[in-house]
Amino acid sequence: MAGVDIRTVQELLGHKTIGMTVRYSHLAPKHTLAAVERLDAPSETPTDTTTDTRPPMQSTEQIVVLQ
Repeated sequence: MAGVDIRTVQELLGHKTIGMTVRYSHLAPKHTLAAVERLDAPSETPTDTTTDTRPPMQSTEQIVVLQ
C-alpha cells in the first residue's frame, strides 16, 4: 500500500466498508513487521498520560427514580 493508511485507501477506492478494502489489500509480511516495530519502539517524547490502577471508589450518591 506504499505507506498509505488503509482508511485513506478505502476512501479513494470508494469502498463502503473497511472489510472490503482489507479483502483486496495484500500486505507484505515486511510491511506488517515494520508496523509492529513502529508501535513497539519507545516514544521519542514522553507522554503525560498515566494509568490509574486504583480500585473504583464506591459511590455514596443515591439515585432517585421519578415515576
